[in-house]
Amino acid sequence: MPISNYPNGFPNGVSILGMPILNTYGGNVFWVNSARGSNGQKGTRERPFATLDYAIGRCTANNGDIIMVAPNHAETITGAGGIAHDIAGVSVIGLGVGNQRPRFLMDGATTVTYAITAADAYLENLVFASGHSNVVAGITTTTAGTWLNGLEFENNTTNEDFLTPIKATSTVDNDSDHLRVENCRWLTIDVDDLEFIEINATLRGFKCANNFVVSAGTASPLILVAAGKLLTAADIGWNRLVNAMTANELFISNNGTTNTGVIHDNYVGHADVTGTHDPGWDGGGFRLFANLSTSVDNLSGFVVPAIDVNL
Repeated sequence: MPISNYPNGFPNGVSILGMPILNTYGGNVFWVNSARGSNGQKGTRERPFATLDYAIGRCTANNGDIIMVAPNHAETITGAGGIAHDIAGVSVIGLGVGNQRPRFLMDGATTVTYAITAADAYLENLVFASGHSNVVAGITTTTAGTWLNGLEFENNTTNEDFLTPIKATSTVDNDSDHLRVENCRWLTIDVDDLEFIEINATLRGFKCANNFVVSAGTASPLILVAAGKLLTAADIGWNRLVNAMTANELFISNNGTTNTGVIHDNYVGHADVTGTHDPGWDGGGFRLFANLSTSVDNLSGFVVPAIDVNL
């Protein structure tokens, strides 16, 4: 039987986790499978590559290339940029559900990263486990159009944790415009873990939606924005956060007053029993709708800030 590398893409398109991949325009499709792959092979479904970084290096920039990562694929990543997503317009799609999802153990040092340096990167349905204590950042991006969808971040074992799973590390304004983080999860029990997403420059078009984070961290908002930096045309909604913070900005830390966009339908449970309840989403220029906060586990959250009245 002939072996196909889908040279013309998927003729009828394919939908994975609700994300339509209409690869009908000639982009390459490569396969990665640690169980039977080799980087000396062709990267077909039957003769896959062994590692994701190698597969990315075989892609063509802005060609609509897709990398399919097999169920139960497993890699150990070491070093800063241990995976270098340095080809523009490449999508990485993990196959499998639950424990069969592709898993990347981020190990070796606190500096290990999946580094996105090329525009329009898309990652979906991958698990990143920290194999070292206090890994500074799991995924870093310094470029525009990064879209992270359906990723999970976890501790490999006790005291092997991410301080911050996702970082837009560039300090140059608008370098990382249109960053999207959607449908992701982070469950951590380490008290020194920090924010889920760190942003170090002004961004336009940031979207953060439907993420679920449970953290024992005492300085761990969902989003931390560097001092003096803004989010414009932001869409932040349907996120659920539980942390152990007792004070300060509990959900988003951003001291800008001229942000724009909408923060809506977010829920934050925390440990600030002083009654201050400062989620950080008010006073910054955002329009706010139906955001709830609570410091106890036996009452429903209340709207912060107060609901407007008819003027």
